Amino acid sequence: MPKYNLMWQETDSQFLEALLLVTAGEGGANLQDVLLMADAIDGTVFSLKEVEAALEKLVAANFIDVLKNKLSLSPEFHQAHSSVEKGADEQEQLLQLLQRQELTEQRIEEAKVKLKKYKLKNYYQQYQEQFGG
Repeated sequence: MPKYNLMWQETDSQFLEALLLVTAGEGGANLQDVLLMADAIDGTVFSLKEVEAALEKLVAANFIDVLKNKLSLSPEFHQAHSSVEKGADEQEQLLQLLQRQELTEQRIEEAKVKLKKYKLKNYYQQYQEQFGG
């Protein structure tokens, strides 16, 4: 049995959509802004476990870069996203895009190493304290 969930989930595309909207596709955003955008889109409130899993997979797929305390969309994401036909349901299109990206345990492990420097739990806790998630 795999050590990690190597399947893309709806929460992964929701997180990606929130980051895409909050950054308008450019620059970076802090975790709090991404979580607030997800809530604004459709009332989604992510658990810490969902955020950790989404970030691990999205970093493993080279779709999100983590620089200091900011999350940003990678050039690889922009290239893949530009090939997607634009339609009404952005989240569904993002999920289909994600499902074309293969996840492996090795890439998830590498993503976990990259994310160690990013104080995810601290940022998530700050969000919870400020907005009561």
